[in-house]
This record gives sequence, C-alpha cells and structure tokens, in this order.
Amino acid sequence: MFSTPGTVAHCLDTYQARCDREGITSEAIPSILKHLAARLGTLALTDVTTQHVEEMISAMQTQDYKPATIQSHIAYLGAAMRYARKRGELVSLPHFPTLKFDNARQGFFEPAELDAICAYLPAPYADVARLGYSTGWRLSEILTLHWSQVDRQAKTITLRRTKNGHGRALPLVGDRLDIIERRWQARAHGDQLSEWVFHAKGRRVDRSYFWHFWNIARTKAGLPTKLFHDLRRTAARDMIAAGCDYQTAMQVTGHKTMSMFLRYQIIDLRGMRKGLEAMDSHRNGNGQHLHDAA
Repeated sequence: MFSTPGTVAHCLDTYQARCDREGITSEAIPSILKHLAARLGTLALTDVTTQHVEEMISAMQTQDYKPATIQSHIAYLGAAMRYARKRGELVSLPHFPTLKFDNARQGFFEPAELDAICAYLPAPYADVARLGYSTGWRLSEILTLHWSQVDRQAKTITLRRTKNGHGRALPLVGDRLDIIERRWQARAHGDQLSEWVFHAKGRRVDRSYFWHFWNIARTKAGLPTKLFHDLRRTAARDMIAAGCDYQTAMQVTGHKTMSMFLRYQIIDLRGMRKGLEAMDSHRNGNGQHLHDAA
C-alpha cells in the first residue's frame, strides 16, 4: 500500500487490509474499493462531506450504474470510514444517503434447467454449479475451497470466515459428497496434486474463466438469463419447502440475517397449507355447529 496517510485512499487500503486479515473473502470488495479510490482517493479523509458522496452517486447514475451497485459503493465507503473512526482517525462521519430500489429477484432453477446448463460446462465448472445448487453457497466460497478445509473421513467441509464474517461447517451427504469425491479423484494434474478442490490444470478455477464458460453454457442451453445466484436462491427455497426450519437453512447457505434470507421471497408453502387447512377445518366446524343449532 503506497497511499498517503490521512487520505480516503489510505482509509480504503486500511479497510482492505482488515478484510484480508479477518478472512472476509468477497471478491467484490477489492473492485469496489479500487473504484472508490479512483473517485475520492485524493481527498483528505476529514474533508469528506455528504456532498462528495452525493456527487459520486450522481456521476455513477449518469454512467448508468445499477442502483444496487451504487448502494454497494456507499455501503463500503461508510464501512471503511467507520473503521477509521474506530482507529481514532476520524471524529465524525458524514451522512451516507440510502438509495431506494427493488433488487429482489425471483429467479429459480428447476433440476432439468441445471442439467441443461451443466451439459455444456467442462467438468470442474459443472461441479461448481452443482455444488452451488446443492448448498446455496456463494461462488467465491466454492471457488476458494482448499483441500485442507475438507475432512473426507468425517465427511465435512469447514469454511473459514466468509462474507458474513463467520465460518461454518457443512456435512457431506448426498450430492455434496458425490461432488467432493469426484473432485478428489480429479485432483491430479500431471505428476502434481492440486491443493484446490476446483482446479483447471492444477490452478484454482478463476472467477473470470468460470463466467466465460457459464455464459456460453447458459446460452447454448437456451437459458441466457439464468444467474449463478439463482442457484443460491433455489437452495434456500427448496430447503424450506422440504420442511427445513429457517435457522438451519440459513446455517447451510451462510445467511447472517433473516431479512437478507427473506429477500429471496422464500415462502413456506407447507406452513401456509397447514394454516389454510386449519382455517377450513375451523370454518367447517363452526358451520356444522350453526347448522345443528338451527
């Protein structure tokens, strides 16, 4: 880090170092912080005002950035500056505007749709998608899986701290175990064994290459609008539909808050069905009672 102390750029670098140190692995963070540094980096940290933030918002809107992307920039700038305040580098913070937008998608995968896309994906990339479908994990969590995190004897995967700031463990059962065993058998590259669960020629599957193959596969499958994140949404929906409680489902997917989980528009149809049946039973009972009394 070569940024000048006391500037926004240095504040962002310090925040990035904190994320690295605490194992917060979201691949969006470096890109957003770099963009923030390009826009505001030369400013003295103590000089940043709400007007600067609003001007950044206006500039990004003019350049057709999506509202959710702009909000992410505002959120990370705020997080970095709050961390600077904790370190004693700031006394007060400016107001950070919040954009109003509806970012909740309702895209889901059916099994046949996943099969159609996987049919056009090379082996390691297809297994990345299948693990996303069966766990609801983020792409960054899957691509960074290291064999040291996999206990094949105990049949578990242990994730270190992730985007939500917490680690978690996953039992390897069903399709999840099959995927890991397939990758174990394919870990060799020449006379070397890859340290990464998902590798291409021994090296960790690169995010940009995954997107390249994903875009080709979904187009060939006739599903050009399908998102990888739809797999996460689908896993959450299907666990609830199968009778899993919300807390357990969130432990699997790695959601930290119920509000974020419910943004997926997850509906417990099983619970609703019971509620409607109970209402019908109550009404029918009352109706019969009234008929008898008459």
